[in-house]
Amino acid sequence: MNAFLHALGTLVVLPYMLLAAAFLLIGDIAETHGLFTLIDVIANHANWILRWGIYSLLVFLAALLIAGFIPSLQRIGAAGLFLIALGSLAVICTLHSTRIGLGELTFLLPCIAVLGVSAWLFVR
Repeated sequence: MNAFLHALGTLVVLPYMLLAAAFLLIGDIAETHGLFTLIDVIANHANWILRWGIYSLLVFLAALLIAGFIPSLQRIGAAGLFLIALGSLAVICTLHSTRIGLGELTFLLPCIAVLGVSAWLFVR
């Protein structure tokens, strides 16, 4: 049951992690001044994503998913899942331009649930 909850939490937190990464990317792009620096920032990020980002994301998610199925690594996997959910929530909530309403809270509820379940799996 713990492995199933961990695997489900990993799949649920993935879109929130990607959304937080997109918010950070947009924030980095918004800080540029001028067209050439904008093109440079976009080219550098695209270069990193195409060279390492896609592969490292897949390897990281596979390692996190596998950690939930190995009994000696379940605590580390739960802690990693907790930190990813917490970091994603922190980035999404702090970089959001308006006050968080009921619709945003409803959208963030699965990530909050993963945060609670991963904390429970770590303590257990």
